[in-house]
Amino acid sequence: MSPRRRSLRSLDLPALRFSLELLALSVASALLTVSLASALFPPTEEFHLSNPYWNGLEEFSRIAGAKALEATVDGVVPEKSVIFIVGPSINCSQTYVEALKTFVLDGGTLVLMDESGVANVLLSSFGLDVYVDGHAMLDAVFYHRSWKMPKIINVVNSSLTADVEEIALNIPSILRINDSSVKVLASSSSFSFLDLNGDFEHEDGEPFGPFPVLAEAAYGRGRIIVFSDSSLFLNSFIGLGGNRKLLENLVSGKAAFIDVSVWSTSLPLSYRKAVLRVYNVFSAPEFKSGLALLTVTVIYTLIYRRKPSQGIDEVEELLKRHPDWDKRLLEALREAREKVG
Repeated sequence: MSPRRRSLRSLDLPALRFSLELLALSVASALLTVSLASALFPPTEEFHLSNPYWNGLEEFSRIAGAKALEATVDGVVPEKSVIFIVGPSINCSQTYVEALKTFVLDGGTLVLMDESGVANVLLSSFGLDVYVDGHAMLDAVFYHRSWKMPKIINVVNSSLTADVEEIALNIPSILRINDSSVKVLASSSSFSFLDLNGDFEHEDGEPFGPFPVLAEAAYGRGRIIVFSDSSLFLNSFIGLGGNRKLLENLVSGKAAFIDVSVWSTSLPLSYRKAVLRVYNVFSAPEFKSGLALLTVTVIYTLIYRRKPSQGIDEVEELLKRHPDWDKRLLEALREAREKVG
């Protein structure tokens, strides 16, 4: 007999089958663990409404009662609603822009919060001559903790800023306004400066303030409110200055929505969404009983089918693996084992 045939005949097929099943169970267990962790542990993505950490909006969501939107205004009543677009990294589609314009024209409030300049395309679509500069604005005199966190004390009295004496920002930019219809509601101090080279220090040629950081414009029966910073309502900033009161004024008596479609989606967040969608499907009563039955069936199949079968089958299995063994002796051993119990 050739070595190859001996190798094939000596191959322990039941053991190999068991190893493959064990591997499958291990992979399934790993996927289940990751899925449970994704669904049960809080998300860490910036601006996520359920993120309880410093960069999340859980507190904002609690105060405003904010609900997520995904590039739609369906079901939103304009005169009773506020839509937030915070820290956008993706431009809105033209279809969605037109929907937002209709929303504001019909009496809705649109709040844009951005320091990067991504929101400028949307501002331009509304025909407003105002844009986010994109460079960081620092203040060496009026600040929270560091120059990167300017304290805004030049606040114009209005319904939006009522009882707000100061606003805390986090590496904000500034607003460039060339439109007389746009009303400035808050500006930085005269000690603030625009960090043109990004070294977080003042250099010759870098202009001093004051600079606009909050403005409002009427549009149809609604209004557009623009902040040159997206961090005001993060968990770590909402308790500073008058930020919390500012949010309360913004949503006073209105339903709040935040568009989650303007952020680039990370792989962990996409996986989490998929897991939650599956969970929502299988949490339905009609699926629970079926899932339980399937689980029991799989466990029974994987565990109990490997138990040695009764009678001649066990002997035949041994003879397949060891054809040179004596069949009568094996049967006698089996009978002796059964008598012992």
